[in-house]
Amino acid sequence: MAAGGFTATLGRAARRTAAAIVACFRRGLSAEEVEARLAARSLADQAAVVAAVLGALFLTSLLFAQAGPVGFFLFLLLVIVVVG
Repeated sequence: MAAGGFTATLGRAARRTAAAIVACFRRGLSAEEVEARLAARSLADQAAVVAAVLGALFLTSLLFAQAGPVGFFLFLLLVIVVVG
């Protein structure tokens, strides 16, 4: 694996995940279109968008975690409904 290969792979995976979540709320766009628009931005903008989306996902998971196992399963159900 080349130097920075793991970081690049992790960045692409995070960008795809963020694009899929954003595409769920923008019904007119597919995840591929959102990812293409995101890839066209500067690295700083990409990092900001990905960090904001994944941060919101993390904060949502903490909110649902307050309800214990039931909240955990509701959060997983929410993720499945949103992304699926």
